[in-house]
Amino acid sequence: MAIKQLDAVQAMEEITGGKVVTASLSEVQGAWLALLDTEAGRVLACAYKGECAFAGLFAKKESGKVKDITVDVMELNPNNAAVVRRYVKWTAPQAQNGKGISLAFSDWLGAAAAYAAPQFKLRQARPVLVDYAAANADVLKRNFLEAVDTATWGVLELGYKEGYGANAAGLTTEEEIVKALLYGYSMIGFDCSDKIDTKIESMSADEVAAKYNELPEEFREAMKGSYLEANFKAGDTVVHFEPEQLQRIVLEFGEAIMHTQYIYNTYLKNTPWDIDFELKLAKADKLMTPQELYLISNELQRNGIKMASMELDGAQAAADPEGMKVYGEIAATFGYRLSLLNADLYAKELGALAKAFKGQACFKTGNLLWLAALNIVKAQDETLLKEMQNFAQLPDFTGMQILPADEANRAWALAYKKLLNPEAGFAAKVKAVLAANGAAYRAEVEKAAAAVLKEL
Repeated sequence: MAIKQLDAVQAMEEITGGKVVTASLSEVQGAWLALLDTEAGRVLACAYKGECAFAGLFAKKESGKVKDITVDVMELNPNNAAVVRRYVKWTAPQAQNGKGISLAFSDWLGAAAAYAAPQFKLRQARPVLVDYAAANADVLKRNFLEAVDTATWGVLELGYKEGYGANAAGLTTEEEIVKALLYGYSMIGFDCSDKIDTKIESMSADEVAAKYNELPEEFREAMKGSYLEANFKAGDTVVHFEPEQLQRIVLEFGEAIMHTQYIYNTYLKNTPWDIDFELKLAKADKLMTPQELYLISNELQRNGIKMASMELDGAQAAADPEGMKVYGEIAATFGYRLSLLNADLYAKELGALAKAFKGQACFKTGNLLWLAALNIVKAQDETLLKEMQNFAQLPDFTGMQILPADEANRAWALAYKKLLNPEAGFAAKVKAVLAANGAAYRAEVEKAAAAVLKEL
């Protein structure tokens, strides 16, 4: 039985003794759902009349009644976050299908919620509010579910309905992929770099030829016909393969290509909802050659792999911005976009890179929220900042700088795993400073996100 919004708000506030976060108010199946700030902290409440199957899905903390309106009060726990994502659709991550420009954020502290999101209103760029890597989950002791739940509550708080993405990045095992799918991530970032046979690079031409000739003749003839008997056009770029070059690529990346196909076909091909697939195939200290990128892209597409993006190292890409045009043309030819890791630390001109990538790019600004937090700590607790500096042997932090970051900002950014490991004891102290200065932190994040968007 439907109830008026005003009556629902009054009932919620009377039962909880708190104040409704107005932007979070949502009507679901005749009931009203909202976040409330109370003396004991933030809670979720659901107001309804009579029987309500939707309300029954929540794990209740307490329940009360105002006249004929029932109000259930719930904690912000994983069960309740999952219910919210299921029924308040705009709070759930959405696939972006490898189209357009996105900025991705990593909320390692779990304190920024969705503060960057409002800056994307009236913009063509879209936010990825969760870009959380498997390595971070291990070091920070903060799992993938916590990361997506934080975004859920943050988006609900802001009433941000324009949509956002959530990327489970750097996954290497099947177990990690299954968990990310269960948690509702909209993108699976698979790192298959460990399947690259880098020993091939140090082999002589004769050694490579001998190893390649061990492969079945039918396969070798097929590769010859596919890659050695024609040139390939990708935009303004012509990709040409020499015999030895082809042999090296096949031997070096063959296992990675086959393993990627297995992962995609097993877990991602037939999901009942849209899901983006991002692939990382990174060699140490260098980018793939255009020939390597073309062959990998072509083989994956020929085998039915729908790739949304390929991740590149931001430092390597920023070192050769002119060369990025070739990568952008190859990606556009095969219908996926490129994503740059640590773009906020190394990229100088995001607009120029976006153009080189044909307007199809995800810039991973994973350090922005952390550096913004350090700005607040610097302003509010210099002693804590000095303790962290001494602990990690870092240079003076003079204030946030990105696009590109200076030497000090890069050092502080890349030391986050050491500083935020719970055993170091700093994470809780930083969170306390941010909690006591919530409005200032929100403003800092909004300002930093706006500055990055302006570059586009």
